Amino acid sequence: MSEALVGPLHEPLFTGSSERKPEPTLPEPLEPRLRENGHYVPDTALIYAVDVALMLGQPLLLTGEPGTGKTTLAAALAHERFDDRFLEMQVKSDSTREDLLYHIDQVGIFRDSQAGRTRRKLLEYLTFRPLGEAILRACPADVELISRSGAALRGDEQILEEIFGPLDGRVPTVADLLPSHRGKNSERVVVLIDEIDKAPRDTPNDLLEEFDRMSFAIPEFNLSVKLPRNAPRPVVIVTSNSEKSLPEAFLRRCAYHHIAFPGDRELRAIIASRLSPKRIDDESLGQLLKLFADLRTNMQRRPGTAELLQWLSMIEHLQPRESFVSQETLEHLIPVLAKNEVDSLAARRTITDWIRERKVGRPD
Repeated sequence: MSEALVGPLHEPLFTGSSERKPEPTLPEPLEPRLRENGHYVPDTALIYAVDVALMLGQPLLLTGEPGTGKTTLAAALAHERFDDRFLEMQVKSDSTREDLLYHIDQVGIFRDSQAGRTRRKLLEYLTFRPLGEAILRACPADVELISRSGAALRGDEQILEEIFGPLDGRVPTVADLLPSHRGKNSERVVVLIDEIDKAPRDTPNDLLEEFDRMSFAIPEFNLSVKLPRNAPRPVVIVTSNSEKSLPEAFLRRCAYHHIAFPGDRELRAIIASRLSPKRIDDESLGQLLKLFADLRTNMQRRPGTAELLQWLSMIEHLQPRESFVSQETLEHLIPVLAKNEVDSLAARRTITDWIRERKVGRPD
């Protein structure tokens, strides 16, 4: 293993001293490397699930423990197959249908309606969120917009001039709604809707039409966007941590896959992909994976794959050249794996037992 990059364990980076010390030299953060594309290691079942979702044109709903690769799959898929066309939506506890599709700055409209201020076109108060933008980009730029009810527009409706400015009687198109798409053909975009189970229960139910037809309405403007039948459907990846159940109608519109925690073979492939060049020998890695499995068994909140990679990366930086990882090193890194007091104590006991077992029969 490599020598420590942050100094030996008996020289901590912070001591609470009143003495000013030079800024420490720290190792490169691991998190950016974990999010790099081109290193995703899917198992066969996940590969099949992606195939099914793509061929059916359905969103793929992913569940699994935190840190098992649910979120990074979407970016990896966009990188490999869709020229890195990728949009991401982090769902919050108050996220609504509109939050995934578009946002209208109602405060700005109200402010500019006051005396002495210039009223802009309504389009200038409108921004699109990931799912809405992906649907628009899937349409050819010259696709005409329709009314909220699905009827064709005449082009002379008063609200159209308020939204777009003068149109000279023509019907507005997708390019008018999303000017950056002007002159472009259809393009398929990968959209990540991350942690949908955080949203209010009505939010998934409010997306049924959008998931079925990849079309959506903007009621405030009396407009709708309808994806042409032969246009490429956006690729939608939805993740859930299963904190609460999702509506049956929503589930019926998704392909589904649960990402299980990887087995030993898969873990080794992931480690080799993310922590290269390899600095932990096979024997030591096998022992550490056994310890990690024991930790997951004994802890209430089981650490995931991402935390395993962080843990191994820190061991590489802190552990001296000897292949026997010390108890001091392992206890030093408990904060990587344990996120509450109960698990911190459980991790300490597990490490003590593991060290004791390894010392049995070890030559002095």
